[in-house]
Amino acid sequence: MIKLRPGQKEVAQYRGGYMAVPAVPGAGKTTVLAHLAADLIQEGCNGKGKILIVTVMNSAVSNFRSRIGDFLQERGLPRSRGYEVKTLHSLAMTILKEKPEYLLINQNFQVLDEGRQHELLQQLTSEWMAENSALWKEPLRFKKGSDKYQNVLEKWEKKLPVIFKEAVKTIKFIGLSPGDAEKIRQQLEESSYLRWALSIYQQYSRVLTREGYLDFDDLIIHALRLLKEDTGVLERLQNRWTFIFEDEAQDSNPLQEEILMLLAEKSGNLVRVGDSNQAILGTFTAAEPDIFRQYCRRPDVKKQSILYSSRSSVQVINLANYLVDWSSLYHPQKECRTALERQHIYPVDGTDPFPNPEVEGYTIGIVGYKEQKEEIEKVAEHAANYIQRNPRDTVAILVPNRYVQQEFANILTVMGANFEEVGKITSQQAKTINDVEKVLEYLAEPHRPEKLTALLTSIFLTDVTGDSSEILNRLFEKYPMEQVLYPTGGRLPWLEIPDELSDPELYTRFIQGIKSVQKWLDASIQLPPDELVLYLAEDINLDLHQLGFAHNLALLIRQKMHENPHWRLYDVVLDLPALKRSMGSYLRVVNEQQGFEPTPGVISLITTHKSKGLEWDTVYLTGVTRAEYPSTAADNFQSEMYFLKQGRNNPVALIKAELKFITGDKVKDPLYQHKIDEISERLRLLYVAITRAKKNLLLTYHEKTIYNFKTGPSQLIKILSNHIKKERARYGCS
Repeated sequence: MIKLRPGQKEVAQYRGGYMAVPAVPGAGKTTVLAHLAADLIQEGCNGKGKILIVTVMNSAVSNFRSRIGDFLQERGLPRSRGYEVKTLHSLAMTILKEKPEYLLINQNFQVLDEGRQHELLQQLTSEWMAENSALWKEPLRFKKGSDKYQNVLEKWEKKLPVIFKEAVKTIKFIGLSPGDAEKIRQQLEESSYLRWALSIYQQYSRVLTREGYLDFDDLIIHALRLLKEDTGVLERLQNRWTFIFEDEAQDSNPLQEEILMLLAEKSGNLVRVGDSNQAILGTFTAAEPDIFRQYCRRPDVKKQSILYSSRSSVQVINLANYLVDWSSLYHPQKECRTALERQHIYPVDGTDPFPNPEVEGYTIGIVGYKEQKEEIEKVAEHAANYIQRNPRDTVAILVPNRYVQQEFANILTVMGANFEEVGKITSQQAKTINDVEKVLEYLAEPHRPEKLTALLTSIFLTDVTGDSSEILNRLFEKYPMEQVLYPTGGRLPWLEIPDELSDPELYTRFIQGIKSVQKWLDASIQLPPDELVLYLAEDINLDLHQLGFAHNLALLIRQKMHENPHWRLYDVVLDLPALKRSMGSYLRVVNEQQGFEPTPGVISLITTHKSKGLEWDTVYLTGVTRAEYPSTAADNFQSEMYFLKQGRNNPVALIKAELKFITGDKVKDPLYQHKIDEISERLRLLYVAITRAKKNLLLTYHEKTIYNFKTGPSQLIKILSNHIKKERARYGCS
């Protein structure tokens, strides 16, 4: 049996009712919820129903199942008895399948994955931009013909699809139908960003309806609507789940809360666990940080905090607590003093089986650099040297965005450092995608020698000495394709070996490749493209995870063939870039389901936002500048686009403000309010970043960006520096 800490013990005693559980970073919330679920099941508290655990990430689903299963097994019960674990989207799917005819679709309705959604919105945006060229270029503050015009035009072109994607999500979540959207659109000025977004939303909705798709947001919206309109479905599900636990409740959105409250209405048993200080998704998703706070304050809700954590050293804990206290009492932007709850983290006592890490001296520091490029180079060098000296430690470099992540990746690659980019497709997965792509590209045009060269060098000749591509090019210049593939007499190996293939290893690999290509050519004549992919996957001997990729690709191809009955392999290959985007989304979900565990001696390269829920021995937090972590409304903000005219340089804020006006929530100064929200969220992001570190933490900043813009340290750096200097002196460090 596990030893429960203060706070955990009280949560484990829960037997019914509404409960809120604020939990600090590293508090062991998954463990205590799993323990509680097993106790309730063992005691029969759930009756004929089950316990439903709703969480955010697919990896968390696997983690919960594993933990609860272990606790049930310890009690002599079946591992899967009495509970279900779901993400919000899988919960919505379960609700809709209770009555699939509600949507006038069959039980096998199709969900638009992120890759295809991105492709569709990109296409619709491009079409809109082509028809409204003067309109979307008007906000640019640089005139055509100026030195910077072309550069900022390209930036604006890239930003608009991203803005429209988030706007479409927000429009959906406030419940606007395409018909309502048209009425509102007609009332708005032509220059309104919301008017533009509503046009995209209408076109997007029409395509989904025509093709019979639902996107992930539709699942949630329709699931809630079904629960509210069909009392029979609601009652069945209320009886199915007699206890409901919500994980990561600080990231809840209004629709999610309403679904859970409806499902828990009959039993009155709802436990919501979260940390308001880790609410970092509000400014660019439908999540609302105040939802969990308001639930905690309800008179019918029992509040039980878990404040003890063994993740970090006392030094890291003290720094996080100092940030909380300072922001609550002295933040220069008074509206932001409630951004962080006055909730301290406490180290565990000496009897805990998992004590806080102990360190020698003081292991937190701040370093500034003149140029961002210098910051990236120096931090990369420091991290690479650190893992060489400490190969048993886990290390992370937290970056502000994916562009900086790519800069770090380039430098670490040149250094030869061991690193992995968290959240991206792995190198093995990328190789699999590339191999299948090369085979299909050749089989679609088997008369082109350059396609065969690309196939052979990618799959069969990767580690052969010498430039295999150049050797094969010379071979195909000398011999026709037919003679290479089917030599005289149709025999392999060749009776007379060409000079280009005189190297024994190269020749052996080449013959192996040609034999495989012969089989694949025969298969491509007999099999449709989707079945061909499955055949290739088996023949290339892909492992279990790679076979999952191949099956998903085959399904995507089958879907495309159904939509376009006249298509052949050549058409599928032309559509490969779109299919690869969908495959990228699929593989990211697969990676997420498997979860991420830092590897000792390997640098984790990850954006600060994606680091939530993870931990490392040593953390390098980079880019802590005024632009990334603003402290007052007078600072520059990442959401403000310097290349747009004043008053129109924050499209996201303006779209959200106009939507609030429509729904009756009138904001006096939307741009100012968005700044307050962004300052608050960035403050919480810094708190999250600090609490990722177990033992060592280095915060860095730069004075000038890669693009030579002046920025300098965030005011938060100066505040934390005061605490760090005092602590270093107390520990006797210079």
